[in-house]
Formats: sequence, structure tokens, C-alpha cells
Amino acid sequence: MNKIVVIDEEKCIACGSCVELCPKKILYLDEKSGKCKVSDESKCDRLRGCVRACPVEAIKII
Repeated sequence: MNKIVVIDEEKCIACGSCVELCPKKILYLDEKSGKCKVSDESKCDRLRGCVRACPVEAIKII
């Protein structure tokens, strides 16, 4: 499977902005790492709202 949602965990500050915005609810904050993760990127609508919401530019949609 090709990557659709790429999250730079080094940049992620776990603010949750992307999680709140995602209409498909595929983004979540991992309890263990505290970083944003993707549950099922095949459901991504590719509208890039999460990319615009991220204050540290940690998300890319390919």
C-alpha cells in the first residue's frame, strides 16, 4: 500500500488540531508516544485540512 498520510513525528507537538479537524476521524493521538498517528489512511479524503491545521507542518498528504 502506498503512503497517503505522512506524519513527521519529530515535528509533531501533539496539539490535536489535526485530530479535531479530520472529518473521517482517521487521525488520533497515540497514548504511548503522544504523537499523531493514522488509523486507516485509505479513508483519507485528501482535502489537506489537517495539513493546514498543523501549526508545525508535521503532516503531508501525498
